[in-house]
Parts: sequence; C-alpha cells; structure tokens
Amino acid sequence: MEKYDDESSGDPMPPPSKMRPWLHIFPHYTLSDNQGPVKIDERPAFWKCIVFGLQHALAMLGGTVIVPMQLGFDVNTALFFSGISTLLFFIVTRGRVPAYLGCTGSAIGAILSVSGYQYEPGTFNNNVGAVQGALIVTGCVYVAVALIVFIFGYNWVEWIMPPVVTGAILTGIGFHLVVMSFQQVVASTFDSIMACVTVMTVLLISVYAPSPLLRRLCILLGTIVAYVIYLVCGFTGSGPRIDFSRVNEQPWVRAPVVHSPIIFDGAAISTIVPLVIVLLAENLGHLKALGGVTGTSLEKYLGNTYLGDALSLVLCGIVGSPPLTTYTENITVLSVTRVYSPLVIVCAAFVAVILGFISKFGAVMNTIPPGVFGGLLIVLCTLIVMTGIRIWIDNKVDFNDQRNVYVGGLPVAVAGALQTQFKINNFQLDGIGVATFMALLLYQIIFAGENIKKLLAKRRQLTASLPHHSIHRENTPPPSHSASQ
Repeated sequence: MEKYDDESSGDPMPPPSKMRPWLHIFPHYTLSDNQGPVKIDERPAFWKCIVFGLQHALAMLGGTVIVPMQLGFDVNTALFFSGISTLLFFIVTRGRVPAYLGCTGSAIGAILSVSGYQYEPGTFNNNVGAVQGALIVTGCVYVAVALIVFIFGYNWVEWIMPPVVTGAILTGIGFHLVVMSFQQVVASTFDSIMACVTVMTVLLISVYAPSPLLRRLCILLGTIVAYVIYLVCGFTGSGPRIDFSRVNEQPWVRAPVVHSPIIFDGAAISTIVPLVIVLLAENLGHLKALGGVTGTSLEKYLGNTYLGDALSLVLCGIVGSPPLTTYTENITVLSVTRVYSPLVIVCAAFVAVILGFISKFGAVMNTIPPGVFGGLLIVLCTLIVMTGIRIWIDNKVDFNDQRNVYVGGLPVAVAGALQTQFKINNFQLDGIGVATFMALLLYQIIFAGENIKKLLAKRRQLTASLPHHSIHRENTPPPSHSASQ
C-alpha cells in the first residue's frame, strides 16, 4: 500500500480520502464501458451525458411549462428554479437518487383557489404573495416530516398512507383538475374543437410515433402540432389569431423574475399545507418506482428525498416559483434508456437553468391559446388519474373488500364534485384537501380494528420469540446482601 509521508516532518500523512472527507459524500462514478444498463454509481461518456441530459430536459418540458402557465407564474422562473432545485436535490441525496424535480400538477387546485387566477394567454398571476407564504410554511412542515423520517424511519409513513389511500389521493387530484379543465375548454365552440384536436394529436403521437423517444415526447410534440393548426386557422380566418406582440417586446435574454412581497395569510396556508400529504405519498411512490426501474433498493434514502424536496419547496416560496417535486416523466425516460446515472439528471438541470434565461422561449409559451392549453391539461390530469389507479393495481388493492371500496371511492367522488372552497371560519380547503383528509380518516376509522389486531399479534410474536431463560432471569428477584455474604 502506498504511504503518504510529510518530508518536512517525517510524519505519515493521511490518505486523500481522509484529508478531504467531502469526497465520500458522492459516489465515485466509474465510466461505464459496456452496452448494458448504466448503474447509479456509473456514468456514460461525457458526450453521452449531454445527449441523455437533453432527452430528460425534453421530457420535463411538458409539465414544467404547462403548470406555471396554468397558475399564471413566469415560465422562465419555473424552468430556472426547476434546474436549481434539481441540483439542490442531487446534493441533499448525495448523488444517489436519479430524479428530476419538475412542477407538480397536484398543487394546481389549491393555488388557483388561493389566487383566483384564470388562464389567459400572456397574462400573469397578480396574487402570488399569499401563495409564496403558504409554500414556505408548507416547506417547513415538510422539512420537519423529513427529519422525523431520518430519526424514526419511514414505516410509519406507509402505515398512515397505505396504497389504497395514496391511490385515492392521486386519483382524486386528477378528477378534480379534469373537471376544472373541462370548464375552461367549453368557453367557446372553437376552443372545444381545438381541445379535442389537441387530445387526439397527443394520443396518436403516443401510440403511432415511429420511435420510443418520440412517443415519450407526445405532450411536447402534440402541443407543437396543435399550436400550428391553431396558427393556420387564425391566418385563414377560421379562428382567432394568436397575438405575438408580447414576444416581440421581450428581450432574448433576461434574469428570472423573483416575486415580492411575501404574504403569510392564514386561509391560504390552511389551503396549501395539506399538499404535504400529497407530496409524501408521491415521493414514496416515485422512490419505489425508481427502485424497481434501477434494480436498486432506494428506500433508505427516503429521508434525503423528502428533505431535498422540502428545501426546494421552501425555495419556490421564497422566489415565487410553482412547487416542484420528483417527476414521473423522467422515471419513464430512465426505464427506456436504462441510463440510471444521476449525472445525466445533472446535465438536464443545467439545460433547464440555461432555458430560464431565454425570455423569448417563455414568451412564446405564453401565447398558447386556451383551446390548445385546455386539451393539454385534460391529458395531464388523465395521467394523474392513471397514476393513482396504477398504485392500486401494482399493490394489488382488493376492491372485493367493501372497506377498500369506500376508502378508495368516496374521496375520489368528493374531489371531482367539490369545485368550491370548504370553509370553517378562517380554515379552508379545496376539493383536493377535503378528499385527502377524507381518505386518511376513513382508512384509520374503517381499518382501526384490523390494525389493532395486527399490533397485538406482533407484540405476542415478539414476546414469544424472546429466549425462555432470559424471561426467567428477568422474573427472578436479585439476591439479597445477606445471602451474598
């Protein structure tokens, strides 16, 4: 073994790993030289990293552009801090979880309820301050939960939110947003037609595109095709024209917009804080999906994953960006490419940071007309619905059991039907928040007897597993001093 000696003093020097302990924070990514999957602790060649990173950037563009537009946030700000949050997540998870952080659709209902914004091309949300304050508080609660997971583990999370509950929450979110999107689509006959064209375009590309990569980019490509059709209709007089005046006014490069002032409003906080439960369920599901795709057990990094996600949420509240979380679309890209190196995700993050400075890109995105936009929202919300249903299927939830029918079905029905605020004094919840608490409470009430029986059975099993002589020793009184003398 090589020795490290200090020539001036003659004392042995510690090896470089001990001189620089930060080297052990991240894995030593070895260069992959085979044609098989690239593992988490490996990396492809530099140029391949860039190519695969661009592919991940394209995969996240659909939701990370559409969600901020629906909420009235600046697209460039969302892209920039999506990249920054992904880099922060990479550091907190110590480079061991290959996940990209994009704008979550789960928060759309709550944020729109607080801000009262309705999408129109080229307009922005003027009531972001209360949303920012609520996101900061939500992020702090999320950080506290992450610390609890670090201390006590994650089994309690699965006990509170089993698959029947998490599936109901995500399915309810999708149904709530589908109804909201449908109300926007039927604003005019031409918008309804363009929404149908958009949905069918995305559907056809996702099924009949000649390569898997094009099929994975169906939302982005469907947006481009539907946008061109709308543009042609405007030039031919068959529909309204798209206004490009704001695009001409924007410079090519500008810094992302940071919103202020931040407002801490009780009603807004009570509406958005339940988002923590949704994010806990989503991230647990995404981490298990990543483990299945990569063939590596990642549950031990759940605390790091929660903490990275929580810190990004606090950052979003400070700067005025839509909330971010791990992205299903990028998990799909990982399964297609079989390149699991987190360094590829880092390349995608840098691409997002660069796009955040190109203001012309954000200005063009803000010209997407309501009909096209509404169709895209219906597609995205449908994907959220199917994500929840897939949780039920993957975990083999038995709906022949009437208890699961009520726990899974009632919250979904309430989420779709309740499109107004549920208020008790200053406390208010939207349909998603009501459905979330309903799923949690119904499960604990209906399954209370079974859970107590399982707990008692585990206790009896633990007691029976103790050695008989140790039990006898515990029950034997200690000898007296007189006897020992």
